[in-house]
Amino acid sequence: MRMGNIWAPLARAIAATGTDRHVDCLIDLIGADIAHDLVTVTRYSATRTPEFVKHRGFSDEMVRRYLDNYYVFDPFYASWRRERRLGIMPLKGLADEEAKRGQYIAGFLAQSEICDEVGIMLSDGGDWCLGIFLDRSTVSFKDSEIALLTERLPVFRALHALDIKARGSDFSRTSAPSGPGASPQQEPRIPEGLWPELSSRERELVQLILAGHPTANIAERLGITVGTVKNHRRRIYEKLDITTERELFLQFFQHKSSAR
Repeated sequence: MRMGNIWAPLARAIAATGTDRHVDCLIDLIGADIAHDLVTVTRYSATRTPEFVKHRGFSDEMVRRYLDNYYVFDPFYASWRRERRLGIMPLKGLADEEAKRGQYIAGFLAQSEICDEVGIMLSDGGDWCLGIFLDRSTVSFKDSEIALLTERLPVFRALHALDIKARGSDFSRTSAPSGPGASPQQEPRIPEGLWPELSSRERELVQLILAGHPTANIAERLGITVGTVKNHRRRIYEKLDITTERELFLQFFQHKSSAR
């Protein structure tokens, strides 16, 4: 990749520190020669709910769904609360096989038409960090692209530190109220009023599906065969008039959103 691609955005990012253009110019610099389809910028706290700072090419509806429901399944949020780790964080470094089928990836990212993302996590004062996420819809980020971001990380850090210093300790990047953050969750809770047509056994199986458990693991947990799990799943889909797991996630979160 040619270094010439970043000089102009670097100059603009330096000039923008301490101004309202800082985050946008930092996004331009980070994504200057790393192909991406979407950008999201989120602040994470170890004690408060996340804040969406801005987004490009992303839907306002998906922002609302994230803040209402999905953030507790966000592996980047969980990582920050657990480890306070900064730097370049590819999604593939956080997602084990269970997470790949869970509510953040199989639910939120699938609905957002995102197949991969990489976060640039920068200290943002107090117990907060700023996550600038480059997202792709069809192809994953290459190791060489992650390496390039890692090589440039000291520049991103320095620019953001200059912005924080220029702003002062009282500055807030968003005006959104932020309440106590819920703990990251792995297991969903199906509301009692949702899917009354399902039996208690079917609801138990659906809960495991929503938590990201593969068929073999569900069979082991429930003490039944893989074939029986597949039969249950088929009947569940028929009762709910759906054909895919994605539709199951969608019904689950639409119900939770409408209940608020």
